[in-house]
Parts: sequence; C-alpha cells; structure tokens
Amino acid sequence: MRRLLNILLISLLLVSCTSKQPQEVVILSVNDMHSHIENMPKLAYIADSLRNIYPQLMIVSAGDNRTGNAYNDKYPEQPNLPMINLMNEIGFEASALGNHEFDGNIDGIRYFVNTAHFPLICANTYFTGYPDLKLPAYVTITKNINGKDVKIILLSFIETTNEGHPSAHIKNMQNVDFVDAKDKIRDYLYLRDSCDVFILLSHLGMERELDFAAEFPQFDVIIGGHSHDLCTRQLEDGVLYTQSKYYLKVATVTKLKVLDGKVIEKEAQPIDLNKVTKVNEKIQQEVDYYYSNPEFHKVIGHAKTPFNDKKALGAFMADAQRYLTKADIAMQNPGGVRFDSLHGGDITKADVYNLDPFNNSLVICEMTGKQVEDFLVLASTKDHNCTHVSGITYSTEYAQSDDGASGFVSAKVYLENGKPIDYQKVYKVTINSYMALWAKGHCMKMEDSGMSANEAEFLYLEDHNDVDYQGVSRYELKILN
Repeated sequence: MRRLLNILLISLLLVSCTSKQPQEVVILSVNDMHSHIENMPKLAYIADSLRNIYPQLMIVSAGDNRTGNAYNDKYPEQPNLPMINLMNEIGFEASALGNHEFDGNIDGIRYFVNTAHFPLICANTYFTGYPDLKLPAYVTITKNINGKDVKIILLSFIETTNEGHPSAHIKNMQNVDFVDAKDKIRDYLYLRDSCDVFILLSHLGMERELDFAAEFPQFDVIIGGHSHDLCTRQLEDGVLYTQSKYYLKVATVTKLKVLDGKVIEKEAQPIDLNKVTKVNEKIQQEVDYYYSNPEFHKVIGHAKTPFNDKKALGAFMADAQRYLTKADIAMQNPGGVRFDSLHGGDITKADVYNLDPFNNSLVICEMTGKQVEDFLVLASTKDHNCTHVSGITYSTEYAQSDDGASGFVSAKVYLENGKPIDYQKVYKVTINSYMALWAKGHCMKMEDSGMSANEAEFLYLEDHNDVDYQGVSRYELKILN
C-alpha cells in the first residue's frame, strides 16, 4: 500500500512539474527597413531557420517599411507592393505605422492596409477625413506553445515631432489628426492585465522609448524604431528594450519565457544580416525580378570621384536645384539626403531616386541676406543638422543643452567671392517644399516653381560631365558647451 502511495505521489509531482514548464515566446523584429528589399532573402532564411526550432515564431516591424529604394517605392502603379508582398510571404504578423508610411500619402496607407496580410497599428493617429480608414491601436496575437495558449498584445505609437505631426510632408497628412503618445499611453495600460506578454511596438525613437521604458514598467518589451539605433538593453525595472538599426542591416531575436501568465525571463540578440551568407531562394527570385526593371538601370551621368559623405551629396543636390531654377542660392535639408556616401563612375536613375526618394517640388523664395542667415539657423535646428547649400558658404554655432533646448543659435553667411552676404539685398533662394513649411513668415515672397528635385538632379548630371565633389564642404560647425 505504501509503495502504491509513493508511486501516486511521484506521479502527481511529475504532472505538477510538467505543468509548470514555461512557454518560450520568440520574436524576430526589424525596424526602418526603408524599402531595402535586397536583404529580405536573408531575413527570410533566418525566419525559416527559427521556425524549424520555434514553430510559433512571431515576426514584427516597428515601422518605416518604405522610402529608400526606387525598385520598391516607384514600382509601376503600386508603390511599396514589393515590400508588402515580401512581408506577407515571410509571415509578418504586425507592423507599427512609421512616419515614412505617409510618403505614399493616404492612398499609399490605404493600399498597405488592404494588401498586407497583417495589421498596421497605431494608437495616436486618427484618419478623421477618411471614414474608410482606421488603424487599430493594438493587436492581440495568441500563440499555442507546448499545448498552452500565450496571449500577446502589441500596442503602437508614432512620433509627432514635426510640430505635432510625424516627420513627413504635411501635404500627405491632410485631414489626419495626431495626439502626442505621452497623452494617450495611459489609456492603454489596462491591457497589461488582459495578456501574458505586453509589448510596445513603437516608432517614437530611442530617446523617447527609453523614457517610456523607465516610466511604464507595465511593458515586458519595447521594440523601437525611427531613430535608427542599434540597442538591446534591460532596464532596472525589468523592461527589455530593443532597436535593430535600419535598412535591414540588423534583425533582433527576442526570447521570453512565460510562466503562469507572467514573463519570468527575457533576452534579445541582434543578428548582423551582412554576415548572413544564406538566403531563401524563392524570396531571392522575387527580389531579382523586382530589380530587373531596366528603366532604373539607365545611366544618366558620371562622377569622377566617389561622394564620400553627406556634405558632398548635399552640396550636389543643392547645386542641381540652384542650376535648374537659376537661383542665387539653394538649400537642401540634411534629412532629405538618404545616402551616407555614393560610388563614383556611372550614376543611374535608381541612384538618384534612392539618394532623394522624396522628389519634393522646388519652391522659390525671395529673402534678404539677413533672412537667409536666420532661415539657415531655423532650418538646421528643425532638421537637427547643418543645412546643405549652393551659392554660399557659412559658419554656424550649435548650443548643447541638457534640458532639451539644444539647437543652432547663429550663422554667418559668405558669398562665393568670400564676401559677407548683404543683409539688405534680396536674393532668389530655392528650397524644397518640405523646407517651405518652415519658411512661411521668414521670406518676402514664396512660389512653387512647378519643378521637382529629381528633375533638377537628372538635368544637372546630364549637363555636367564627370562631376567631382570629393572633399566639398560648405559649412563650418562650432559646438558651444
């Protein structure tokens, strides 16, 4: 009898131990892919490999899936279709709304929502003027792991740092309302009690996301985006923070162990996709097809030397805009220069489209010399970096502050002959339509030229043989402590 009781006791203990085995939730995440579909075959291979071990693998994006590759962004009649199709096939289950999703305007977002097999989520964007378009604030995903369901909720917010809007062209956000994430996040903290895993899938940028991680320990994980950082960090309060750089250079694998509805262990590991040598062959064939469009391979110009940095590229873009509009001065915002460098030799249509994917219209302003200086300070502060110029050079001072008030405080402008700009003289200044939003009230007159930035870049390269921007720098920066 005692032996039978012992056997029963051991059996009960074994059953009890088995029931207490944690479920392992595995997440493959990326952010700010910016249309770089060339690395999707590698990402697909990683997803396949992980699924062989973890059949319930979850794949998510923290936004900015488009803008940065002509083969995706300018796909005939269906911009962003290649990226959406590839995300569908790889098996994405959610994506945050990124600011660059608005580059395809409202129709582009509507097309994304209607074509993707996964939800685009955002809790602080309201498509007020479009009754047919409403994004969910969050998504609930249930994974059956070891015979037991694990409920995962992903909540999402987008940055609104562009005067209450995301960092995109205001013309693409007409009749859309935004609320600061800080003013909405508490409305959703109740979700913590209705799930096993609570994740913030964010497009706010690392600084803001780390603040949220410290302030809201209700989240198990924050998967971030927008600021293009590479980070895996576990905070003292237990929140795990990750961000996976940009352009599909890195993906992050996050593993969470869940026991009795609570995350008891968490870890994250970035994977450098440039070091991955294997691909999913089917996805590779699709990418090769998208890249086969001969229109984008057309050579339109030639560079004698490589463009080694953004200073050189920005100077080229400003020169092109000034050349097309026959202006005295041209300015290019640094955020619109999407390459860090560019090869020498033949330059193709795709090179130009990828360097300047926004193709903003060019706006002609009449500014006094003093307004030119003041606008340089304003524009550089708005875009968080020195403005690229043509027809002038300048020196500028940047004041650093721990209270969030950092910015450019002065600029001294010189003409090409080395003389200071004439404060009283009126100059014809070309800026793009994105910068024109800042110029209202800072110029005497403003008029859209009817010409575009890409048009300027194509014409400049066609009319100038062997452009050479090696070592070109048109501004000096002094940082004040």
